Amino acid sequence: MKETAVVREVADDHVVLEKMRLEACGSCSSRSNCNLISSGKTVTMKASRQEFEVNPGDKVEVEVPNMSATKVALIVYGIPLLVFIAVLTLSILLGMSELIALVFGFLSVVAAFAGVALYDRKNREKLMPVILRRIERADEVRKGN
Repeated sequence: MKETAVVREVADDHVVLEKMRLEACGSCSSRSNCNLISSGKTVTMKASRQEFEVNPGDKVEVEVPNMSATKVALIVYGIPLLVFIAVLTLSILLGMSELIALVFGFLSVVAAFAGVALYDRKNREKLMPVILRRIERADEVRKGN
């Protein structure tokens, strides 16, 4: 999905962007109940800079990976929950006391969250928004206001 944003900060390998959440929210089924739209709040995000030279205040077009919130929630919360239930059930079926099974269950949740964090660290670049082009320079944006 392509969106427009304003560059707020430039680092070596990425930039910090700021944008209103109106474009991406257009197809969201929860937009009527969302307080981001009604309050006019902005959202900041990191984006891969690629070879573009941008400065703070520049307006840019970015490509945001299309990953549903449901998929993200399943990865972050669902997998650790399923691991907890599986380990807890298996521990009880193996004849362990409920306290020991509960301890193993919580340890498995910690391991699952560590696995999710490792997955995130390895795949962060693929999921990071990418700057496609500069739409306006910072000085042009100021003249237009």
